[in-house]
Amino acid sequence: MKFWDLIRIANRNLFRNKLRTFLTVAAIFVGSFTLTMTNGIGDGMRDYVESQVKNVDGDAVIFVRKKIEQPEQGTRSDAPPEYKEAAADESVENIDPNAMLVSTAQMDHVLKDIEGVTAVTPRYSLNGEYITIGTGKKYKLQLGTLAEGISQKTEAGHGLTGPGQVVLPLGLARAFDPAIENLPDQTAKIAYRLRDGTLATTDLTISGVATKGFMTNNFTFVDTETAARIYSEQQNGAANSDKFLNFIVRLSSADPDMIAKAKSHLEDKGFVAETIADQRKRTYDAIGIFKIGMSLVALIALLAASFGIINTLVIAVLERTKEIGLQKALGMGRSKIFAIFSLESILIGFWGAVLGTVAGIVVGLIVNKVLVTAYAESFEGFSLFAFTLPSIASVLLLVTSVAFAAGVLPAFRASRLNPIDSLRYE
Repeated sequence: MKFWDLIRIANRNLFRNKLRTFLTVAAIFVGSFTLTMTNGIGDGMRDYVESQVKNVDGDAVIFVRKKIEQPEQGTRSDAPPEYKEAAADESVENIDPNAMLVSTAQMDHVLKDIEGVTAVTPRYSLNGEYITIGTGKKYKLQLGTLAEGISQKTEAGHGLTGPGQVVLPLGLARAFDPAIENLPDQTAKIAYRLRDGTLATTDLTISGVATKGFMTNNFTFVDTETAARIYSEQQNGAANSDKFLNFIVRLSSADPDMIAKAKSHLEDKGFVAETIADQRKRTYDAIGIFKIGMSLVALIALLAASFGIINTLVIAVLERTKEIGLQKALGMGRSKIFAIFSLESILIGFWGAVLGTVAGIVVGLIVNKVLVTAYAESFEGFSLFAFTLPSIASVLLLVTSVAFAAGVLPAFRASRLNPIDSLRYE
């Protein structure tokens, strides 16, 4: 007897009691549907986050900030950090362990022993007032600095390539001109307020329009040279104007060993150092934990459904005891009896998984359409549910595996029946 014949027999056996089979498949359907939806929402969140964070990139840059001292073991988690005496002198070799701000001289001192450092960009805190093009409307301005080594994806034009340039966020660009491809190479005037309250302006060339992203939805980015000039004019000798909360280091290569050594050196000096890849991984890990948590709910439903499969097959074995005895008497071996009942359990899981997956995809696509219609402006490019072939295949494989595991015991019991006792069974 061929394997396909065994599948055909198993499938025919399931339809002997249609109601019982339907109820068992329905239980599997619920678990498969839930698992498909949880995977879909997890993949949708990941796709959206990727589209938002990958519009800025930099393989050879490290973000650096002072490490916050954690309470020592044995102390309460809410206990304040212990004060550590700083050196009396103000030399760059002695960084105050209680201060979060770091001067440019201290940055240079910390980085002097790191191989391949090509640029250091402090985090300039810029306060913009407005931006305008020609005689058009003035719009509120949030200024940001695009550090050296970080590239930016654009909808029109290109990223920053030199001093005196600016990249507009997509929303602001559309306010100036819905045809954003007309904006690159135009001159924009930005205004910013100085310490004495007066307004200063500067003309910058629009190099491009940024794609939407977590950082680029609102900020208008300028190059480091322009940022340093504006920052200097705004601070103009203010206290701590040469000290910054964090800074960005650009290396000459994206070699993993070079990056690892630089991070290790900075961490030994009391800093937290991370790359863009580290930041993304932290976000993806959070999404992964959420996805696992949601999937546990679906697995509980599948576990409950597996008892339904066991119950269905145990009853089937009792109902078909004489038939099994006759099949054995006619020469059918234990392995084929076991295979028939195992295939019945697998088919129950398979059909429940297929129906649940299809229903989950249909519902997910409908929800996506509703969200796009209702919240298109706020969630442009966002799909709550995303369905991928690996994810769908994993659901089908998991559900059929659970179904097979649930059917092993009844199938083994059927294969072990004594043919003589089975023929006498009432």
